[in-house]
Amino acid sequence: MGGLSKSKTEAKYNKREVLKLKEVFDDADKDGSGEIEANELQHSLKKTNLGEEAVNMFKSMDRDGSKKIDFSEYLRVYYRYAATEEIKEMMLWAYPIKEERKVEVKTLSEEQQAEIKSIFVLYDTNNNGTLEKKELIDALSATGYDDDEIEEMFEDFDQDGDNQIDFEEFCKMLESSYLR
Repeated sequence: MGGLSKSKTEAKYNKREVLKLKEVFDDADKDGSGEIEANELQHSLKKTNLGEEAVNMFKSMDRDGSKKIDFSEYLRVYYRYAATEEIKEMMLWAYPIKEERKVEVKTLSEEQQAEIKSIFVLYDTNNNGTLEKKELIDALSATGYDDDEIEEMFEDFDQDGDNQIDFEEFCKMLESSYLR
Protein backbone atom coordinates (compact mmCIF):
# COMPACT_ATOMS: atom_id res chain seq x y z
CA MET A 1 0.00 0.00 0.00
CA GLY A 2 3.05 2.25 -0.19
CA GLY A 3 1.72 4.89 -2.69
CA LEU A 4 1.57 8.60 -2.06
CA SER A 5 -1.45 9.62 -0.05
CA LYS A 6 -3.77 12.26 -1.41
CA SER A 7 -4.57 15.41 0.48
CA LYS A 8 -8.13 15.85 1.70
CA THR A 9 -8.71 18.37 -1.10
CA GLU A 10 -7.41 15.93 -3.74
CA ALA A 11 -9.65 13.22 -2.36
CA LYS A 12 -12.66 15.54 -2.51
CA TYR A 13 -11.99 17.42 -5.79
CA ASN A 14 -10.63 16.28 -9.13
CA LYS A 15 -7.24 17.84 -9.84
CA ARG A 16 -7.55 17.22 -13.61
CA GLU A 17 -10.85 19.05 -13.60
CA VAL A 18 -9.28 22.04 -11.84
CA LEU A 19 -6.44 22.09 -14.39
CA LYS A 20 -8.98 21.91 -17.23
CA LEU A 21 -10.83 24.89 -15.68
CA LYS A 22 -7.49 26.71 -15.63
CA GLU A 23 -7.16 26.10 -19.39
CA VAL A 24 -10.67 27.46 -19.97
CA PHE A 25 -9.87 30.45 -17.75
CA ASP A 26 -6.63 31.11 -19.65
CA ASP A 27 -8.49 30.92 -22.98
CA ALA A 28 -10.93 33.56 -21.77
CA ASP A 29 -8.06 35.72 -20.45
CA LYS A 30 -7.21 37.15 -23.87
CA ASP A 31 -4.64 39.70 -22.64
CA GLY A 32 -2.82 37.16 -20.45
CA SER A 33 -3.13 39.33 -17.33
CA GLY A 34 -4.18 36.45 -15.08
CA GLU A 35 -7.60 38.06 -14.68
CA ILE A 36 -10.73 38.05 -16.82
CA GLU A 37 -12.47 41.32 -17.51
CA ALA A 38 -16.17 41.58 -18.41
CA ASN A 39 -15.47 42.08 -22.11
CA GLU A 40 -13.19 39.01 -22.16
CA LEU A 41 -15.89 36.86 -20.58
CA GLN A 42 -18.48 38.21 -22.99
CA HIS A 43 -16.18 37.49 -25.94
CA SER A 44 -15.48 33.92 -24.78
CA LEU A 45 -19.19 33.22 -24.26
CA LYS A 46 -20.25 34.50 -27.70
CA LYS A 47 -19.93 30.97 -29.03
CA THR A 48 -22.48 29.72 -26.50
CA ASN A 49 -26.07 30.60 -25.73
CA LEU A 50 -24.80 32.33 -22.57
CA GLY A 51 -23.33 35.30 -24.42
CA GLU A 52 -26.10 37.68 -23.38
CA GLU A 53 -25.88 36.56 -19.77
CA ALA A 54 -22.15 37.39 -19.58
CA VAL A 55 -22.62 40.68 -17.73
CA ASN A 56 -24.82 39.13 -15.03
CA MET A 57 -22.50 36.13 -14.76
CA PHE A 58 -19.53 38.44 -14.44
CA LYS A 59 -21.13 40.43 -11.62
CA SER A 60 -21.88 37.27 -9.68
CA MET A 61 -18.32 35.99 -10.16
CA ASP A 62 -16.59 39.26 -9.26
CA ARG A 63 -16.85 38.80 -5.50
CA ASP A 64 -14.41 41.57 -4.57
CA GLY A 65 -15.92 44.15 -6.96
CA SER A 66 -12.61 44.73 -8.76
CA LYS A 67 -14.24 44.52 -12.21
CA LYS A 68 -11.90 41.60 -12.83
CA ILE A 69 -12.13 37.91 -12.02
CA ASP A 70 -9.03 36.08 -10.87
CA PHE A 71 -8.76 32.31 -10.96
CA SER A 72 -9.72 31.87 -7.29
CA GLU A 73 -13.00 33.72 -7.91
CA TYR A 74 -13.50 31.56 -10.99
CA LEU A 75 -12.98 28.41 -8.89
CA ARG A 76 -15.51 29.61 -6.32
CA VAL A 77 -18.22 29.57 -9.02
CA TYR A 78 -17.57 25.90 -9.73
CA TYR A 79 -16.85 24.84 -6.16
CA ARG A 80 -19.27 26.93 -4.12
CA TYR A 81 -18.92 24.82 -1.01
CA ALA A 82 -15.15 24.57 -1.03
CA ALA A 83 -13.43 25.96 2.04
CA THR A 84 -10.88 28.73 1.65
CA GLU A 85 -8.05 26.27 2.37
CA GLU A 86 -9.35 23.94 -0.33
CA ILE A 87 -9.43 26.81 -2.86
CA LYS A 88 -5.87 27.71 -1.85
CA GLU A 89 -4.74 24.14 -2.52
CA MET A 90 -6.50 24.14 -5.90
CA MET A 91 -4.70 27.40 -6.71
CA LEU A 92 -1.40 25.61 -6.00
CA TRP A 93 -2.40 22.91 -8.48
CA ALA A 94 -2.95 25.57 -11.12
CA TYR A 95 0.02 27.75 -10.10
CA PRO A 96 2.64 25.37 -8.66
CA ILE A 97 5.47 26.92 -6.72
CA LYS A 98 8.63 26.55 -8.75
CA GLU A 99 11.58 25.17 -6.89
CA GLU A 100 14.70 27.25 -7.19
CA ARG A 101 17.48 25.29 -8.76
CA LYS A 102 20.76 25.42 -6.96
CA VAL A 103 23.44 27.03 -9.06
CA GLU A 104 26.62 25.05 -9.03
CA VAL A 105 29.63 27.32 -8.79
CA LYS A 106 32.44 25.82 -10.78
CA THR A 107 36.03 26.70 -10.05
CA LEU A 108 39.26 25.83 -11.76
CA SER A 109 41.09 22.80 -10.42
CA GLU A 110 44.72 23.11 -9.34
CA GLU A 111 45.71 21.24 -12.49
CA GLN A 112 43.75 23.68 -14.69
CA GLN A 113 45.26 26.66 -12.89
CA ALA A 114 48.74 25.23 -13.43
CA GLU A 115 48.00 24.76 -17.13
CA ILE A 116 46.71 28.33 -17.43
CA LYS A 117 49.80 29.57 -15.54
CA SER A 118 52.02 27.79 -18.10
CA ILE A 119 50.15 29.45 -20.96
CA PHE A 120 50.37 32.83 -19.19
CA VAL A 121 54.16 32.50 -18.72
CA LEU A 122 54.52 31.47 -22.37
CA TYR A 123 52.57 34.55 -23.56
CA ASP A 124 54.41 36.92 -21.16
CA THR A 125 57.39 37.40 -23.47
CA ASN A 126 58.86 40.34 -21.56
CA ASN A 127 58.62 38.40 -18.26
CA ASN A 128 57.07 41.25 -16.27
CA GLY A 129 54.22 39.14 -14.80
CA THR A 130 51.48 40.76 -16.89
CA LEU A 131 50.32 40.58 -20.49
CA GLU A 132 50.35 43.76 -22.51
CA LYS A 133 48.03 44.15 -25.47
CA LYS A 134 50.85 43.47 -27.97
CA GLU A 135 51.79 40.23 -26.19
CA LEU A 136 48.21 39.02 -26.29
CA ILE A 137 47.84 39.96 -29.97
CA ASP A 138 51.10 38.16 -30.85
CA ALA A 139 50.01 35.03 -28.94
CA LEU A 140 46.38 34.82 -30.03
CA SER A 141 46.64 35.89 -33.67
CA ALA A 142 48.23 32.50 -34.36
CA THR A 143 45.10 30.80 -32.92
CA GLY A 144 42.74 32.31 -35.49
CA TYR A 145 41.59 35.48 -33.72
CA ASP A 146 41.91 38.74 -35.63
CA ASP A 147 43.38 41.88 -34.04
CA ASP A 148 39.96 43.50 -33.46
CA GLU A 149 38.66 40.43 -31.61
CA ILE A 150 41.78 40.28 -29.47
CA GLU A 151 41.58 43.99 -28.63
CA GLU A 152 37.91 43.59 -27.66
CA MET A 153 38.81 40.59 -25.50
CA PHE A 154 41.62 42.59 -23.91
CA GLU A 155 39.25 45.46 -23.07
CA ASP A 156 36.67 43.05 -21.64
CA PHE A 157 39.10 41.30 -19.31
CA ASP A 158 41.35 44.19 -18.26
CA GLN A 159 39.08 44.70 -15.27
CA ASP A 160 41.19 47.27 -13.47
CA GLY A 161 41.82 49.30 -16.65
CA ASP A 162 45.63 49.34 -16.30
CA ASN A 163 46.18 48.24 -19.94
CA GLN A 164 47.65 44.94 -18.78
CA ILE A 165 46.16 41.54 -18.14
CA ASP A 166 47.39 40.08 -14.87
CA PHE A 167 47.19 36.36 -14.08
CA GLU A 168 43.83 36.63 -12.30
CA GLU A 169 42.29 38.46 -15.28
CA PHE A 170 43.83 35.89 -17.62
CA CYS A 171 42.23 33.09 -15.58
CA LYS A 172 38.83 34.81 -15.95
CA MET A 173 39.44 35.06 -19.67
CA LEU A 174 40.13 31.34 -20.04
CA GLU A 175 37.86 29.88 -17.39
CA SER A 176 34.84 29.58 -19.69
CA SER A 177 36.91 27.26 -21.90
CA TYR A 178 37.86 25.11 -18.93
CA LEU A 179 34.58 25.09 -16.97
CA ARG A 180 31.94 23.32 -18.99
